Amino acid sequence: MNLITSILAISIAMVLYIALIEIFAVLFRITGLTKEKAKFQVISMITCAGYTTSEAEIITTNRIRRRLAIACMISGNLFNVLIISLIINLISSISSEGFREEQLMWIFIILGSVLIIILFSKIPFIARFYEKVIEKIGRKMFNKRDNANILTMLDSYDNDAIVEIYINNIPDILANKSLIESNFKATYNLNILMLKRGNRTIEITKDTVIQNKDQIIVFGKKQVIKDLFTYKVDEQYEDEVINSSKENILNLIDNYGSDAMAEVEIHILPEILNNKKLSESVIKTEYNLNVLMIKREGTPVPVTRNSIIKENDTIIIFGNYASIKKIFLEEKQLKTTESN
Repeated sequence: MNLITSILAISIAMVLYIALIEIFAVLFRITGLTKEKAKFQVISMITCAGYTTSEAEIITTNRIRRRLAIACMISGNLFNVLIISLIINLISSISSEGFREEQLMWIFIILGSVLIIILFSKIPFIARFYEKVIEKIGRKMFNKRDNANILTMLDSYDNDAIVEIYINNIPDILANKSLIESNFKATYNLNILMLKRGNRTIEITKDTVIQNKDQIIVFGKKQVIKDLFTYKVDEQYEDEVINSSKENILNLIDNYGSDAMAEVEIHILPEILNNKKLSESVIKTEYNLNVLMIKREGTPVPVTRNSIIKENDTIIIFGNYASIKKIFLEEKQLKTTESN
């Protein structure tokens, strides 16, 4: 491989390397990570830098993110080996052939073309176009239905978040109703910050009606937004999934040092909660854990001191993450989670 061919191969590899980072960042965003967290974790994995923060547990405790992380690390390793090999080949070419002035023009052309491609990909409407293509592919990869809404977390502030939602399935509360008729703000305490329909930005008023294919940006509680806009499968399908599950499923939503907010799908009820009201259990007094939300058959139910958690409920819980895992994961699950 001569000098020019080596430089061309390295340039193509670098463009693909950058594209790979963007692709995985979008895929991680589909799973609910913010753009900043997704990009940071992808760069850490794909460059094999090994930089780890407490945020990494958000990835390791989620099955879809773990699969993505594996693919990301394998791809990163392959590209790293490829680029290093090409650089070694380039050095060998320079050593054997020497450097001729007539090659300088081709080197500038190649490097200039790479720079133009990278800058071109940063143009907002171009970037948004390929992000939508990746989101569509990602939705199929994650077995999401075609009429599922696409939620992308833009930024988070503890329990609150700014979320971009591409509407494919309008929630019942908004179907054929204006915002004032739906009582959307008062009921859910969510604020619609922006509405885009096609290529037009629509002014938001009390008479605004959300339509399919609209793109909105919403601010409010992360879990409320997720529960409201996540497409709910039919009850028969939910029953099949629940009945086939033989262990609790714990997904980390966010962490704060040793504390964390987690979602737990309960299929095996812990002994300390079995047939007991929250006030009667020791979950608060002994473990200092707070149940923030209970979702039963897809519907949030009020959390009071008299609430009784049942099998097949999904709860949002906050407190020491080690205590959450100890209570809700069986020993074999706990070992698997810790090894991951």
